[in-house]
Amino acid sequence: MTALPRMPRSRYRPGAPPDYTHRLHAGNVGDVWKHVALVEVLRRVAAPAARVVYVDAHAGEGEYELGATGEWTEGIGRLWTADAAAPLRPYTDLVRRLTTGTTRPATYPGSPAFARALLGPGAALRLWERDPDAFARLRAHAGDAPRTRIGCGDGVAALAAELRAAEAEADDVVALVDPPWSDKADWTAVPDAVAAALRGTTKSRLLLWYPVKSLTRPNAMHARLEAAGVAGAVAELVTTPLEHRRRRLNGSGVVLVRPPAGALEALAAAAVPLGARCATQGGAWSFRMRALRTPGAAG
Repeated sequence: MTALPRMPRSRYRPGAPPDYTHRLHAGNVGDVWKHVALVEVLRRVAAPAARVVYVDAHAGEGEYELGATGEWTEGIGRLWTADAAAPLRPYTDLVRRLTTGTTRPATYPGSPAFARALLGPGAALRLWERDPDAFARLRAHAGDAPRTRIGCGDGVAALAAELRAAEAEADDVVALVDPPWSDKADWTAVPDAVAAALRGTTKSRLLLWYPVKSLTRPNAMHARLEAAGVAGAVAELVTTPLEHRRRRLNGSGVVLVRPPAGALEALAAAAVPLGARCATQGGAWSFRMRALRTPGAAG
């Protein structure tokens, strides 16, 4: 494993300090939805002879210990002791491979662990984490993992260069962008950076995860991506009705660009048992999936 050079602290939000610790949210329903989508994409591009590069703009710590209580109880905790419905098994079976526990999971894997497990040792992983403490834990967790490079810096700022380099060497490229969304400005800066990074690419597949507490900012972000010419699909799962205001997430969404065949259908099927299992208010949950319409698109 080699470390990438450090990048300047935040180019898409200049001067912003690392101000978010995912440790408090690991394994929550937003993590579950994000990783269900990631699993459905990765398992469709994985092949013994395929050259695949996985790019993670916010790789985190690699693995998270779960306390006795926490947000994970509304996410992976709801799935741990129950027999998973068939659409969720690719995800739940993999989580059980990557962690331990009987009555509850002891840890929750980060996104790079899912990528390495599904893509195998032949895939190249390009991991970025801007928080120095999380970066140190990620580097310690990854150890001497084959074909893995880790950079301490802003993965969104590095995304354009990473995608272009990956497309030059790989048959398939998968990128995950899941920033903390801790500043209002991120809702314009992040999609702008993603659109710029995708411009000129031909085979990079990208997942952009975001939280949902109301539809105002997500809808505005979708419109901004459409205006920038980003074609793709939106998949949102809400497990606490939006009229209920609380500190935890109501739901989350994923924008998928160039998803492989079958991934969207599998994600829609997984939303049904996941929504029912993780609903917090009398079994109420909702799901929406729609295409991003770019300027000039027909229909």
